[in-house]
Amino acid sequence: MSKRVLFYLITIFFVFGGIVTIETLLAIFEANTLPHNALNTSNTFYMLQFGNVSEIVSILMLIMIPISGSLLFTYIKNNNYFYSFIQRHSYKKFLSKALIVTFLTAFIFSLVILLYQLLLISLSIHPLDWGNIDAKNVISGVAMFDDGNLSSTVKFILLSSFGWGIYANLVFSIGLFIKKNAINIISGGIIGSSLIIVPALVSHLFQGTLLKMVYIVSLPTLIAPGQMNVQYFGNQNKLYLYFVLSTMVYMSLTLGIVYFWIKKKQKEG
Repeated sequence: MSKRVLFYLITIFFVFGGIVTIETLLAIFEANTLPHNALNTSNTFYMLQFGNVSEIVSILMLIMIPISGSLLFTYIKNNNYFYSFIQRHSYKKFLSKALIVTFLTAFIFSLVILLYQLLLISLSIHPLDWGNIDAKNVISGVAMFDDGNLSSTVKFILLSSFGWGIYANLVFSIGLFIKKNAINIISGGIIGSSLIIVPALVSHLFQGTLLKMVYIVSLPTLIAPGQMNVQYFGNQNKLYLYFVLSTMVYMSLTLGIVYFWIKKKQKEG
């Protein structure tokens, strides 16, 4: 990877961090006009999450988080010396390492962003509550986990970060068939937007079980559990079920694409 490309990417990451900071500070400024309590902190945090935050930040997240760990492996795959590299390291070893690193990096990157936002909001408004969850806060929440309680928000952060790791692997697996690095870099935004728009359009055609299946493949179910269509779940147990099913679908799709790519490369010799 050239130094110029690396410089541009580092610059983009810092710009992205700056945008996240500005978005968070603006939300805090607006929230400061309301009572300083745990529910206000919780509301502000969830209004900044995927599905509620601005489209620009959402697209940047879909692009930046997946490539944070996969870019190096994508560059190796598209380089002229890839076949000599594979002769020393098998396809299986290359892909295993790539998938693990991609998942962990996306997980950690997302985790850092969410904790950073929560810290800024908590310091500026009010810390989240410990102990029992106030039923009034549950009713006033803007998302399933938005109840002013620290344990609920920690659950959301862990689930969301895990979901981002799974999604990053899907983006990487699809990127195996893309030979242009520039397209690979923005592929997360294209794939993610498709996995949001298409299920949203199709959902109007189905009801019952088919509608549930559409919801499972919708990307927000994986990366922002409880943020969209909250009323559809009814309770957190159903939310966890849909999250697990969504994870299984995305992981199966990723492994299927990777398997197909390996077979394709082996046939090519």
